[in-house]
Amino acid sequence: MKKLIIIIAVVVALAGGQAWALPGETFQWWTFEDDENPAEPEINLNPYGPATATITAAAPPEWIATLLGRDGVWQAEGSEQIALNVPNQMVPNPYKEIWIEIGFLGDLTGFSVIPTPFGGIVQQTSRSIEVVDPINNWKILTASYRIEPNPERERLCYIFSGDIAAVDYVKVSTVCVPEPLTISLLGFGGLMLWRRRRAA
Repeated sequence: MKKLIIIIAVVVALAGGQAWALPGETFQWWTFEDDENPAEPEINLNPYGPATATITAAAPPEWIATLLGRDGVWQAEGSEQIALNVPNQMVPNPYKEIWIEIGFLGDLTGFSVIPTPFGGIVQQTSRSIEVVDPINNWKILTASYRIEPNPERERLCYIFSGDIAAVDYVKVSTVCVPEPLTISLLGFGGLMLWRRRRAA
């Protein structure tokens, strides 16, 4: 099922490739199709460098092909940490927006967002946890953050705890937001290009 979803997502991404061509935007989707750790995302629309996910635990975490109805899962007994490193646009911008979604088992017992270089202001703008499979207790965490100014990269760490702590997938979408004047110039440039195409 995961592979089918990935194929569909890749087709959609390629079909709408211009949507991801905007400067400062990235999208990463880890489905953990194998036991690679650190893992690169199965879908990586980040022109600024490779994003990685590193899974750690007190005892070595275990990759399982199928767990409680989910394919490609990292699990550990007690607690498990996943650390995401996401590179950014290297142009200084006033701020960056981050949206994240994680499918998991257990309880969220810790998280941190660390910009590099250190010193930016991090604000969590939303967070929710929803039980999507009451029988097996699978949950989805969604959260969003704002970092001022946009850093060169950020490290997002989440800790899940329980009799079985597990991570099924991770999605991260980011955008580095330029100055209002830059946005206006980009919009003006797009308008001029559109006019030239119409005139041709």
